[in-house]
Amino acid sequence: MPGLVGFAGGREWSNCSGILETMRQAITHRAFYLTDELFGHNTVWATRSQSNQQQREPQPLRANSCYLWLNGELYNRQKCPIAPDGRLASSEVATDTQWMLTAYEYHRQTEQPWQFLHPLDGQFHGVLYDTRIRQVHLINDRYGVLPLHWTIWQNTLVWVSEIKALLALPGYQPQLDGDTIEDFLGIRYPLGDRSWFKGVERLAAATVLTWDEQRTTLSSHRYWTWDDIPGLETLPDRRDIVKELGEVFTMAVERRTHLGERLGIPLSGGLDSRALLAAVTTQMTPVTVTYGQANCDDVLIAQRVAQKAEVPHHWLEMNADNWLDSRIPLLWQMDAPASIIHLQFSSITSWIGEHRLFDVALHGEWADRFDGSQFFAADDFDRFVRRQLGLDRLARSDRHHQAVRDRAHAYFQSLGYSSYQLAMDSRCRSFISKDWRIATVAGLNLRIPCMDNQIQEFWYALNGTKEDLTGLYHLMLLDRFPKLFNRLPWQKTGLPLNESVVPFGFYGKLTTLRRKTWKKLFRKLNQPHKSPKSLHNFAENNTWLRQEPAKSYITQLLNAPDALYPEFCDREVTRTDWENHLNGQDLSDRIGTVFTLELWMQQLFNGRYRHGINRC
Repeated sequence: MPGLVGFAGGREWSNCSGILETMRQAITHRAFYLTDELFGHNTVWATRSQSNQQQREPQPLRANSCYLWLNGELYNRQKCPIAPDGRLASSEVATDTQWMLTAYEYHRQTEQPWQFLHPLDGQFHGVLYDTRIRQVHLINDRYGVLPLHWTIWQNTLVWVSEIKALLALPGYQPQLDGDTIEDFLGIRYPLGDRSWFKGVERLAAATVLTWDEQRTTLSSHRYWTWDDIPGLETLPDRRDIVKELGEVFTMAVERRTHLGERLGIPLSGGLDSRALLAAVTTQMTPVTVTYGQANCDDVLIAQRVAQKAEVPHHWLEMNADNWLDSRIPLLWQMDAPASIIHLQFSSITSWIGEHRLFDVALHGEWADRFDGSQFFAADDFDRFVRRQLGLDRLARSDRHHQAVRDRAHAYFQSLGYSSYQLAMDSRCRSFISKDWRIATVAGLNLRIPCMDNQIQEFWYALNGTKEDLTGLYHLMLLDRFPKLFNRLPWQKTGLPLNESVVPFGFYGKLTTLRRKTWKKLFRKLNQPHKSPKSLHNFAENNTWLRQEPAKSYITQLLNAPDALYPEFCDREVTRTDWENHLNGQDLSDRIGTVFTLELWMQQLFNGRYRHGINRC
């Protein structure tokens, strides 16, 4: 995954430019990537590798003795105040980097030097070096989905978009973080800002981390919090909510699409990608692509949706023969592993590039969170971890189970017991970010409209009323985009959405019921009868793991005498899991995580399988 690398310090290092070049090579995975100069000034060394989809101008941008490297993009800078007096940027400020550096110059000597970041909407992180005061600032966007890792090594601040770039540092020997690995094996992703290496953290969301070059000291500033969103005392009329949600959703999509771009949408049989397609087709004609088994629900429904929307559509078949091989080298390239069975987005990214279908894609993450049933009261958190995150079935021992539960509860407490913040800070940053990393490796610019600031502020304020919001997202889709939702089936139910949702007439009679009772009733009303469905889902991980080539790969790695995973996961428990899976139990998630862990550790420590399992 391309991005930023650099360090501030290294006074005892003899070849700083060589170290920086090796770091840059570590994050340059494709021949078409572009690389910036190796910058060195005083004790600061920095550079960038990029896929030519964002911030195409050479970096760093220089102005007023400041230097800026920016990874990602801004979506609303034209409407954000660039100066403390509220003025907007002039037409001469034509790029994201120019806006950022100009805004910093206006604000740097005020009481709130980072106030200009507060309203910014975007997916980005950056490094700003002010030579006048000899300070380096690491900057993250409001939600922190794009990973920027940092550590202090030999009295030097080091930052990397990929933790593997740390291997270039003099004397650096990575030590894996046992807590992170326990979380990965127990719930499939780590919580909080911990990384896979001890002593290395992900830059926290909405944070500026400042290194004083002369004093060699570090300070941190949080420039935005969820508490900055004004609350609501009462819930507005639900019809008004539906109308406003439709407006802010459409505007979020518009902010992330521009005429002249080659736009695409990975289309499933669900609602969220279809909603993006419906919002886009009023302005543009995107290309849609679906991946999955032949004749599965997602493939069949997506084809009908694309036909109804009158857009070009492509299908890439997934099967036992082709689902796995391309994921193995990608596991190394994307950095910070996710379970290999959940890397399905990788099935299309390289194929999209090879066929030059599109350069920019919209991702539907978070849209399903508009269904109020996704959030829960603090008392239900333990059940959420054990059931929904799967700890009860994934934990390898009682000790493993308890350790993950304890960390999860402490983390939830640090978020003020907010299930909303939990969804953004853990699932989006640690799990869904894998899709962004996969796309970036392949040179695809992935945008997530539902992480738009206006949408998030709107829905967070509604959620704060503690009223039931269940079903309002579905009603918005029917109200705003009837063409694609009234008659076409939904993969989850096999029925059109208008036959699967509670009408407005029920709300007035049901709002006095207790929340849990209402949710149970909603679920029954939401799925009254399921129409006949196809025989399988878009992927059959359970079965494919038992078939070649996956069966041989897994058997070879898990039984190898020099396997590395037993340091963290009992070999006999793993062997028993594998035998039981081969004999018919569905232990695909347990097998997938330990297989992934072994692959990645071999890639990291022994250099094996970085180009695939047959090309060591």
